[in-house]
Order: sequence, then structure tokens, then C-alpha cells
Amino acid sequence: MQIVLNKDVPKLGYRGEVVKVREGYFRNFLLPRGLALIATPSFLKLAAVRKEKIVEARKKVVENAKDILSKLKGLKLNLKAKISSKGKLFGAIGEDKIVEAIEKATDLKLDKGFVKMTHIKTTGSHDVIIHLGPDMEEKVKVTVKAL
Repeated sequence: MQIVLNKDVPKLGYRGEVVKVREGYFRNFLLPRGLALIATPSFLKLAAVRKEKIVEARKKVVENAKDILSKLKGLKLNLKAKISSKGKLFGAIGEDKIVEAIEKATDLKLDKGFVKMTHIKTTGSHDVIIHLGPDMEEKVKVTVKAL
């Protein structure tokens, strides 16, 4: 059966798209959660209008992401932390501190969900990936020194 999605559904489609699903999936999962409606001719017209608006909004988001990535290109962050006698950090450096350092260096406010990394527990140079979407990543070099 054909349906129109009201919200983005992982592995199915985006808001405003017309997709085919099985009746049981629609009746038991999508409809009760308000994620989709049956694709009647009036909803198909509404979906076409919605889709145009969504495409424009996504273009703007992609342009903003590319602008952010250009500002992050070649960025090097220097962080200081307390270390033990063995050279390990007392507390790991996580996404929060990376986001703070990026904000101080570039005035960009990122969500910590965009930072892909393992927690830094040693001094030295580390690579942190800022992932804003498919094919939109930038490496940031983080150097950790002793306080």
C-alpha cells in the first residue's frame, strides 16, 4: 500500500515522501505513532508541495554544513590537562571539551553528537573527526600537553 510519511522514519524514508509498505506495518506501527497517512489523491498533492519545501530546506542545511567544514579545515587545537607521573591524563578529554575548544577557536557552536572520537587519555597528538552528515567530515588535529 502507498503511504505519505509525516516524519522521517529510519530505513524507510523522509518526511513528505510517498513509499510502499505492507498493510500490517502501516496499521500496527506507522499509523498509531502518527508517522504516516494513507496516500489519497489529496495527500499526494500535499506531499508534493511538502517535498519541494523540504528539498529547499535540505539544500540550505548542506550549504551551512559545507561552510562549517571549510572553517574547520586545517584546524589545530591545543589543550592542556593534568597528567599523572606515568604520563596519562587524570580525566579523559571527551566530546564536550572538544566542542568547547572549537567554539573558542572559531566561534562555531557544534553539538557534541557531531564529534566522532574515542576519549583522549594520553598526551600527544590525536585526530578527531567532525561528522556533519554523509560525505561531510573534517579531521581536526588535537594536541594535548601537560599542565
